[in-house]
Amino acid sequence: MRKEFQFKVKGHDINVVNSWIRGIKLYVNGDIRDQNASFFANRKIALLSASIGDIGILEIYPVSTLISVEIDAYLIINNAKQYVYSSHKRLSLAEQRTAQ
Repeated sequence: MRKEFQFKVKGHDINVVNSWIRGIKLYVNGDIRDQNASFFANRKIALLSASIGDIGILEIYPVSTLISVEIDAYLIINNAKQYVYSSHKRLSLAEQRTAQ
C-alpha cells in the first residue's frame, strides 16, 4: 500500500511518500532529502527531517491509526516549532498563513 502527501512550505513543494515495502521518503522540490525504512515509529520523534535553505528545518512526525499512517509536519525556525501541515486534521488559519 502506497500513500502520498503533497503540500507547500514557503514556496517549496514537499512530497512525502509512504510505502509498506520501501518505507517513507521525503522530497523537497523533487529532490529526495531523507528516508526511513523502519516498520515502527514513535509519534514523539521526527521520522524525517530536511533543511529548507535559510528558512528552517522541516520535520515529519508519523501519526499511526489502526487503518493507515498519517503525518504532521513542523517547520523549526530559531528553535520555535511551527505547525505547517497535517494529513488528518485541519490547521487554523494562522497556521495555514505561517506555512505559506
